[in-house]
Amino acid sequence: MEHLRPGNILRIPDFDFGNGADLRDKYLIVIDVSEVQALFLQVLTTSQLKVPKDKIMHGCRNEPENGLHYFMFEQERCIGKLDDVNFAFPKSTFVLFRNNIKDVATAPFISKYSDTATFVCTLLPEEFARLKKCIRQNARMADRSAKRNFPNIFKTD
Repeated sequence: MEHLRPGNILRIPDFDFGNGADLRDKYLIVIDVSEVQALFLQVLTTSQLKVPKDKIMHGCRNEPENGLHYFMFEQERCIGKLDDVNFAFPKSTFVLFRNNIKDVATAPFISKYSDTATFVCTLLPEEFARLKKCIRQNARMADRSAKRNFPNIFKTD
């Protein structure tokens, strides 16, 4: 799967959450890839988050006292490009961190989605850097294997 590269957004029809939930179309951001594992935000985006209006802003929200741990892409804001075409989500779109920073075995993922995943865009470098910084700030939400397999993402310096 040639588009399985850091910073790329893929659209996956009938994404399997692996927990018995209904299959749904999902966007997925590739954070990092090794030969064996890939780090994704597994339940990538939702436009259905109920966040108080005064807490909604583009970028990272990390307020443990309020239970807010997410990155938001503002509606219609250019966050990436495919060739020279800008990409923006049509609605404010949230990346939730609770139990969603996971590493995934690369080969089975490619086998399952190589024929159906669509390459949407590559995040702009500044957006990708902000997202990775937010992941580090919310590292306690990542599963242990993700932290172990991708130390470069979770380093604090």
